[in-house]
Amino acid sequence: MIEKLASHYKEAFSLAYSHDKAEYLWFKSDEGQLFGILKSAVTEQEENLLSTLYTPYDHGFGEHSNRSEKWLHYLYGENSPPFLPSSNSIRCYYFYSKHQVADKQNFEEAMQGSIPSSTILWISRHKGIIFEENSDPVVDKESFDQWIDTFTSDFFIELYVYIGQLHRMTGSLKTKILAEQSCFETIYKSFRRKKCITFHEALPILIFDGSSLISEQVFSEFLTESFKDRELIQTLQVYFECNLNVSLTAKKLYMHRNSVQYRIEKFIEKTGIDIKHFHEAAAAFLVMQFLEHFTE
Repeated sequence: MIEKLASHYKEAFSLAYSHDKAEYLWFKSDEGQLFGILKSAVTEQEENLLSTLYTPYDHGFGEHSNRSEKWLHYLYGENSPPFLPSSNSIRCYYFYSKHQVADKQNFEEAMQGSIPSSTILWISRHKGIIFEENSDPVVDKESFDQWIDTFTSDFFIELYVYIGQLHRMTGSLKTKILAEQSCFETIYKSFRRKKCITFHEALPILIFDGSSLISEQVFSEFLTESFKDRELIQTLQVYFECNLNVSLTAKKLYMHRNSVQYRIEKFIEKTGIDIKHFHEAAAAFLVMQFLEHFTE
């Protein structure tokens, strides 16, 4: 479809996003591709149609920081990844507000106070992505629930936060972030009971909804690598069968309880999935089944 738009608008069409190109209308496709069309080449009817088919990118919403500009060009352009040399993992938080965020500066300061050393990329006046490099493996979700309540009262907005997976910073990161973002956009449209939800909590909803977004490429490399360890898989299978009971798992595997506990803790530390809790364990089980039966 984008190729047809490029053919139709010719010189008025651009894939080379720049914050200086204020004469363009910018849009983002479901695949994450950012493209622009000269305002003078678009009729009002065409603009309305494009806004229906694609996500408008709010070019005029403030200035990007140098760091967020790099993330923008990496995700939606062809630039190199803006990774710090010392970084080895990253987590993205996708936020959405039903109302426009009027006080952008204070909103950013409050967010960075909650997620230190993070970078915020605004997609529009309603939503954006927070990049947290060297994130802790396990997220304290209860703190986020309180954090959202605070934002709701302080900024008079209805805020939703979607917590992404812990990702390895490799060449496939761009694909994984864009796939994860698409999953959360789908979740927002179909499931709004909770203001804060993790990727692993959302996974059963996406799978049972028959989402075509779920494939091996959306899962964290930390997770897929862990599930290549046959010894670990056997331990987790028995652990799930024993209703997350470590002592019973050790008995069935003829192992010392501490050995089973060690494997579980190492899995949690590597993947960020706390399988000592039902929701996270259920997600891990579904991923394990998916990788075993659908990626052969």
